[in-house]
Amino acid sequence: MTFTPHGIHTAIVTPFTEADAFDEAVFRTLIDFQIASGAAGLLVIGGSGEFVSLTPSERQRVIDVAIDQAARRIPIIVGALAPGTKEVQETVRHAARAGADAVLVLPPYYIKASADGVHEHFARVADAASIPIIAYNNTSRTGITLDIPVLEKLAGIPAVVALKECERDLAIVAAKIRAVGERIAILSGDDDLGFPTFLLGSPGGIFMTANLVPAFHRKLFEATVNGDLAIARRAHDALLPLVEALYTANHPGPLKDAMGLIGYPVGTARAPLQRASADNLKRAAIALKALAAVEFD
Repeated sequence: MTFTPHGIHTAIVTPFTEADAFDEAVFRTLIDFQIASGAAGLLVIGGSGEFVSLTPSERQRVIDVAIDQAARRIPIIVGALAPGTKEVQETVRHAARAGADAVLVLPPYYIKASADGVHEHFARVADAASIPIIAYNNTSRTGITLDIPVLEKLAGIPAVVALKECERDLAIVAAKIRAVGERIAILSGDDDLGFPTFLLGSPGGIFMTANLVPAFHRKLFEATVNGDLAIARRAHDALLPLVEALYTANHPGPLKDAMGLIGYPVGTARAPLQRASADNLKRAAIALKALAAVEFD
C-alpha cells in the first residue's frame, strides 16, 4: 500500500481492561468499526492513543495488533511521540518492520532544541527506517513551532510527506499551505477547524472525534471537496458541540468515556488523566444525537 495523506484518519483510542491492561479484543473490534464506517486510515498510539502512558512493549503490541487487524484494508499511521531522537527511531523501526504505512513524529520537546536540532531530529528519524513521516505541529504540547522556515527545510527530507497541523490561526495555516503545500500535505489536526482548513486546500485531517462518528467525518469531508458547502457548513456547525464537550482537560479521558455512548466501552484513560464530568458526558450524548440527525443528501 502506498500511503497517500488524503481523507479523514481517526486518532484511535487504546482500550484498556478493568485491570488496566491493553484490551486487544476490543481494539480489534474498534478497528473493524472504523473500516466499516469508511475511515481513510488510523493513527494508533497517538495522543488519543495515550502514547506517553504506554510502556515500550505495550506500544509495540498495539502496533502489531493494529496492522494485523487492518490487514492492509486501510493505512495504519503509528505515533512516535517521544521527546528524544533515539526512542523515536526505535518506535519507527518497529513500525516499519511490522508493516505500518507511515509514522507521526513530533519535534523534540522539553529539551528546547534549536531549529537546526529539529531538522536533525527529523533527518535522523528518516534515516532510521524507510517509511513516510508525518510531522506534527502541536506547539501547546511541545513548546516548539514548526513554522514556514522549518517546514521549508523539512520539505527537503524525502520521507516527510505531510504535516499534522494544530495551529489555531487559520491565516498561518493558509500561509503554510501556500508555501509548502505542494511538497508536504497539510492535514488538519484540530477537529473543530477541519472544515475551514479543507477550504484552504488541506487534503484531509487526523481527528479524535472520528472515534465516535467516523462516517460523519467522512461525509463532511466529501461534501466539502465536492463543493456541497452549505451541507458541509451545517455539518461543521453540528460537530462543534461534540468537540467542545470532549476536547477538555484530561484528554483523552472524556473521549474514552464517551465511547460507551456508542456501544464501544474502552475502559478509562490511565492516571493521571481523569474521567469525563457528568455534565460533559451529558453534553456529548446530546451532541451525538444531534449529529445522527444531520442529513447529507
